[in-house]
Amino acid sequence: MSRPRASLYVARLLGALALTLAVISTAARAGAEEGGEPLQLDVAINGVSTQLIGAFVLLDDKRIAARQHELEDLGLNPKGHAQPDKLVILDDLKGVSYQYDESTQRLLVTAPPDMIVTKRYDLSSRGRTDLPIQSAYGAVLNYDLFSSAANGQKQSFAFSGASGTFDGRIFSPYGTLSQSALLQSSITDRFTALRLNTTYTYSDYETARTYRAGDTINGGLAWTRPIRIGGLQVQRNFGLRSDLITVPLPSAAGTAAVPSTADIYINNVRTYSQDIAPGPYVLNNLPAIGTNGTARVVLRDSSGKTTETVLPFYTSATLLAPGLFDYSLEAGAPRLSYGTTADTYLAKPVASFSARYGMWEWLTLEGHAEGGAGLVNASAGIAARTGAFGVASAAVAASRFQGQMGYQSYLAYETRLMGLSISASSQMTFGTYQDLASVTARLQRQQQLSTNPFDVTSFEDLSASVTNAINTSLFASARPPKALNRISVGAPLPFGRATLTGSFVQAIDGAGVRSDIVSATLSAPWRDATIFATAFTTLTGVKNTGFMVGLSMPFGDSATISTGVSGGSNGTSVGVDAIKPLDVKPGSVGWRIHDSELGVVQRAAAVSYRSSFARTEAAVYQNHNGVQATAEVEGAVATLGGGVFFANRIDDAFAVVETGVPGIPVFYENRPVGMTNSSGRALITALRSYQPNKITIDTTDLPVDADVAASETVVAPADRSGVSVDFTVKTDARPAVVIFQGADGRALPAGAQGQIEGGASFAVGYDGRAYIENLGPTNNATISLANGECHATFAYEPRPNEQVVVSAVVCQ
Repeated sequence: MSRPRASLYVARLLGALALTLAVISTAARAGAEEGGEPLQLDVAINGVSTQLIGAFVLLDDKRIAARQHELEDLGLNPKGHAQPDKLVILDDLKGVSYQYDESTQRLLVTAPPDMIVTKRYDLSSRGRTDLPIQSAYGAVLNYDLFSSAANGQKQSFAFSGASGTFDGRIFSPYGTLSQSALLQSSITDRFTALRLNTTYTYSDYETARTYRAGDTINGGLAWTRPIRIGGLQVQRNFGLRSDLITVPLPSAAGTAAVPSTADIYINNVRTYSQDIAPGPYVLNNLPAIGTNGTARVVLRDSSGKTTETVLPFYTSATLLAPGLFDYSLEAGAPRLSYGTTADTYLAKPVASFSARYGMWEWLTLEGHAEGGAGLVNASAGIAARTGAFGVASAAVAASRFQGQMGYQSYLAYETRLMGLSISASSQMTFGTYQDLASVTARLQRQQQLSTNPFDVTSFEDLSASVTNAINTSLFASARPPKALNRISVGAPLPFGRATLTGSFVQAIDGAGVRSDIVSATLSAPWRDATIFATAFTTLTGVKNTGFMVGLSMPFGDSATISTGVSGGSNGTSVGVDAIKPLDVKPGSVGWRIHDSELGVVQRAAAVSYRSSFARTEAAVYQNHNGVQATAEVEGAVATLGGGVFFANRIDDAFAVVETGVPGIPVFYENRPVGMTNSSGRALITALRSYQPNKITIDTTDLPVDADVAASETVVAPADRSGVSVDFTVKTDARPAVVIFQGADGRALPAGAQGQIEGGASFAVGYDGRAYIENLGPTNNATISLANGECHATFAYEPRPNEQVVVSAVVCQ
């Protein structure tokens, strides 16, 4: 045999042998895994207990294995070493060593940082509530009643008119139906009724989605214009979920060799502290305050060694957190002349769709489309963070209407740089760019010219004369502006805490009318007061210049007094204002006084009062036309659970507390909010919808023979709904303290369990005392003791508002 043939033979033989050994090894390992001994071990990694018990397998060859998901739960990262349901042998993990202490059933693991699962800490302090979202059946009617009387220069006081604004809703677990209206009367028109909005709304907490049917406003983006429609709408509603962080916040990553503490400083202010376990970590959602600044993460271990990381950041609501999708989809009939007697819906259906998607922390994609009434409009844009300095936005749009094309561009940038706050935007149109706002304005003008308000569906067939007539300034001015350019710069001044803000606005409306306006505002604190000044002037068109300089200072505990000089096209005037805002607490009083001299003379005085049932206000105004007096009452009527309540305006959720006992103090978030009425009920307004709300009652003044299962609860009501909170107090509990003793006269031991025949169970406390409810005239008790059972019989006679004590009951 030649040497090459011999070498080839040997190589094949060695290869076959290696393959055979591999197969045998794999089979042996599989066999070992199948025949291993299960272990439940206390695990410590790198000297730190995981506070977890892990499930392991002790193989026949004394090696230890565990399934991949088990190791990941304990904090070890096998890096795809096996399938989740297959065993991973610890000895096969690179860099990992361990000691198995059989006596203590403990596993001490040593692993390099890259084998440790990265621990993520969310610093947002926002947790999702696990409470069920509640809504009972009920209704609310908000009202605002207003009336006025005036006298001219040559006449006495006479009634001028009255109006009432009403906003009612009926709510249930299946949604809310709301209706608003305006009723008014005057000397010339005795009565006018206007329907405002009729909408059915349902919100889904799990999906953060809101559905509407009826009157609504379509969604949009920075470069679009909304309109009112009557139809259907579905929107993402992040307001339902307080646990979601919708804005990308800065994060910090690192590795801790030993247990450490991370202190987070935002703009040199310590805002958070977090304990860090050994291994790699990521701190998500650093509590950034403001739009930009510097975040410092100081990592301090148990020996006092510190490591510092500095992270410049810029946050903006223009961006959307990665993976979040925000949208609004609606379709229906445009609504014209809202709030007037000419209110109507066009028989021309329209639809629109707006969307935002957080692609990455620094990039958000945006888009919008709308159409109907012969219009097609689409646009796309982005919002991108430019490092730690600012956010840039850009969008382009195109439209087609009656065969004519038009385009729109949008650019914006916001930044804080070297102490300057800069915000700039530019929106320009080219060609005959149209959107739903301008198209419906055109249809509205046509409706005014048509004898039949529903004849607008065939406006393309109108005569040329009418077509020319509708191309008036009303339609032209309603078109998207040809140019809308703005820039604003704010800067801190070197003295005190003064700030100076300047802005320039250039606007060219759809009719070609141009306006260039420059304005500046100065604000400077001085002791307890604030000095302010503002001025503006127009650079094109009709010349108009104005200014105001003033001083504002606190007056008393909660009032403010300010004085200033203002000037403009109407002349110069000097004014003084004193205001004490009305507090939200019942029983509070607010007032305001105004006096301006020179130029236009105006004087006014008003006082307001808030009770538990409504807000009332009376005011008097005087100018060169005479004197006017007004009166206003604002409040709400709510019904839930068979009760009717009068309260201040209820815009969000509320609760009705049921106790069955009058005069019980009620607390909301540890603040007193009222007492139960003669029916044992109390109304709590201003609850936060879709968030936990703690409600408690004070049981101090309850009769000693009364019983209440709980004095505190937490509820999460749905949007603009009401919930019933049941703290029903039992006044017929028939309780008593029964003192049991054995046949030897000694008290029964504490901890003994007893049972009343046909009644409640109880436990014996110290000195043989047991608190027992629902007793009858004669009661038979059985008590379990260490050496058997004993039996006792005792009588009971209730005494209202007195603790009954039954002494020396022998159990034998």
